[in-house]
This record gives sequence, structure tokens and C-alpha cells, in this order.
Amino acid sequence: MLRECARVLRPGGILAGYLIHTTPGLSDAEEELACELGPSSVSGASSPHALFVEAGFEPVTSEDLTEEFRQTCSALGSARDALEVELREAEGDEIYEEERRKEVDMRRGMDGGLLVRSLLVARKA
Repeated sequence: MLRECARVLRPGGILAGYLIHTTPGLSDAEEELACELGPSSVSGASSPHALFVEAGFEPVTSEDLTEEFRQTCSALGSARDALEVELREAEGDEIYEEERRKEVDMRRGMDGGLLVRSLLVARKA
């Protein structure tokens, strides 16, 4: 996706995006657990900066928003709990349980220092 963004942006164009990635410096076992707890797009040990550079961008800024995202996940979990009956009826039990598991796993990854949520702003080289 980053390469396609670089392809369509003119030189000097700006791309900003939120990323969930593994914490730098994890052991192999921690990296594996982080990939299990995070969304499906979390994989590999490459830093977000390295991925942007590989795609043809120059990272401009990066801001760690893990705590804010943790609060969002907690609020989402609380809302899903409060609306459990309605959501189970609308989504079905399987989807409800899967979405709840994803939220719990994501928080577990952040609480364990394995996952980071960042805002990265980069310029096309």
C-alpha cells in the first residue's frame, strides 16, 4: 500500500497515517506474541520508518499515541459490554466474540509493551 501511495503522490507530497506496530527491540518470542495480539497487518520486525523509506518516503515526524489508543480501546470495550445484547443480535455471537477478543488482545499487547500506535507523517522523496 505504501508503494502505491508513493507512486501516485508527486515528489514532496505528504502522507500521514496511524500505524499499529511492534515495539522496537523485542525478542523473537515477544515479536511473535505481538503479531498474534495485534491486527493482521502487524507482522515482521521492520520499523514503520524503514517501511516508509523502502516505499520511497522520507519520514518527517512520528508521534507515539499508544496511551490515547489504549483509552479508545477501553471505551470501545465498555461500549460493547453495555450493548452486548443488541450487538449479539445484530452481529451474531461469533462476530461479537471475535471483535471482543480483538479489543482485549490489542490492549494486552499495549499493556505488555509489545504494541505501539503511532502517527507517522512522511514526505515522498
